[in-house]
Amino acid sequence: MHKIQKILTSKWLQHLIFWVLSLYLIGSYFSISNELKVIDFIYSAFFHIPLLVLVYVNLRYHLPKFLLKERYAIYMLLSSFNIGLAYFLHELIFEILIPMLPTDFYMVSFTDMSVLITIFIIYWVFTTLLRLSKSWYQLQQLEKEKLSLELNSLKMQINPHFLFNSLNSMYSLARKKSDKTPDAILRLSNLMRYMIYEVSSDVPLSKEVDSINDYLDLQKLRLHEDVRISFDTKGSFEQQMIAPLLFFPLIENSFKHGLKGEKGENFVKINLVNSPDKLTFHIINNKGKVDHSENEKFGGIGLENVKKRLNLIYGEKSEMQINETSEQFEVSIKIEWK
Repeated sequence: MHKIQKILTSKWLQHLIFWVLSLYLIGSYFSISNELKVIDFIYSAFFHIPLLVLVYVNLRYHLPKFLLKERYAIYMLLSSFNIGLAYFLHELIFEILIPMLPTDFYMVSFTDMSVLITIFIIYWVFTTLLRLSKSWYQLQQLEKEKLSLELNSLKMQINPHFLFNSLNSMYSLARKKSDKTPDAILRLSNLMRYMIYEVSSDVPLSKEVDSINDYLDLQKLRLHEDVRISFDTKGSFEQQMIAPLLFFPLIENSFKHGLKGEKGENFVKINLVNSPDKLTFHIINNKGKVDHSENEKFGGIGLENVKKRLNLIYGEKSEMQINETSEQFEVSIKIEWK
């Protein structure tokens, strides 16, 4: 099956199919009888010589060197020259070369200039659009691959210290024979399973919410009781699908860079509101004293990761706002579903 797919998607076969169909269509268009004869295919074959020059000069040289590099004026000028060259070749073939051939068939170019130029322009436009659509498709595939790489990179960026801190907290709970130990192990297991195995494509929004809850509960194990952590949700999360781990870098940054104020002043507040039209995510935390060794720009890689993924996945349907003061850091994200 893979070999068949590889053959069908090969460039040479696609070009061959295109020109075979073109040979038939041109032969049918210029045929003087109701059924195609050998002379019609011979005429069509000669007719295709300037078409081949026109198309491949455009595809191999003009289009990649000028059109795709946004040098539009030069491209249009060269394309006009290319169409003129195709017309000159047509006249040369049918008015000079063919009459010199020793053959029983007599062929003459009875097509007037306006029809010929129209045919050449149609082939020029059609093959250019095909090439551009292929470039667009390849770009889409590259963006999908980039998204996959972004997601894999995001998995690796989830702070490894979080895992060690969680295990240390569980170790402390186990030493104390706390009843919270089994639940903590289950939450960490669920979270790691989600991050590693279940996020290869879009996930239900409800799973993302559950994973955020697991993450926050595990963070609470290592934090003082006076740290205020809240996660408020509103709306239905069962049906909507979302890009996985989209909000995790922001939440992780809140714990990694924030919560450095005086005792009793540390907080992380998260709100997630979903409606049929849009999703709104809001997170705010105190900053306190920032170490000089940290990134000068609060959030660093995590913020850039979220920005890139929002742009790649949701484009103009997404919006991200950042509000930073000396005491707090706040991020709001809106995603339109419709």
